[in-house]
Amino acid sequence: MRSEGASFIEAARREQLAGCAVDVIAEVGIAKASMARIAERAGVSVGVISYHFGNKAGLISAVVGQVVRTAVAMMEPRIVAQPNATLGLRMLITSNLEFMRQHPNQLRALLEIVRNDSGVYAAQGAQAVVEVEKVLHWGRQTGEFGDFDPRVMAISIRAAIDAVPPMLSADLSPELDLTAYGEELADLFERATRKEPV
Repeated sequence: MRSEGASFIEAARREQLAGCAVDVIAEVGIAKASMARIAERAGVSVGVISYHFGNKAGLISAVVGQVVRTAVAMMEPRIVAQPNATLGLRMLITSNLEFMRQHPNQLRALLEIVRNDSGVYAAQGAQAVVEVEKVLHWGRQTGEFGDFDPRVMAISIRAAIDAVPPMLSADLSPELDLTAYGEELADLFERATRKEPV
């Protein structure tokens, strides 16, 4: 049985290796991001990568997990700290765009992975919609939000957020101000969700 210390060290090592994979995938793309190339970046043998992840698919799964954990750790405390659902929804949207601004390599790596195999991110993508729905139900319960289908609205919000990374990747909007874009999206969905005065 492994000690807690050994387990902690292994977990930290896995995170470090996944981080190296993020950088390599962001730089050269998923097709060229071989186990050997990632091992070279990490300064280890391919055997070490295989020991921790089994194969490239296992490593890719770990990369997706790392990106999602980083995003949740950044955004969730900010959202739950808001005093009402209106501000909670605004924070959900703007913090997503802020994550993209602060973590460009993770964003590029995730986009590369999803383009290659959308199934890898399917569960996390579905959960992201559920998290938006939770905020929408919060606003419905407090009377802040109007009468709409929370599922349809949540999917629309996620679609608007998820449309940004491909634009950045394709250099369609190289000068895009992500902070301003996030505020504009938040304004748009605040108008779409708010309760109309009687």
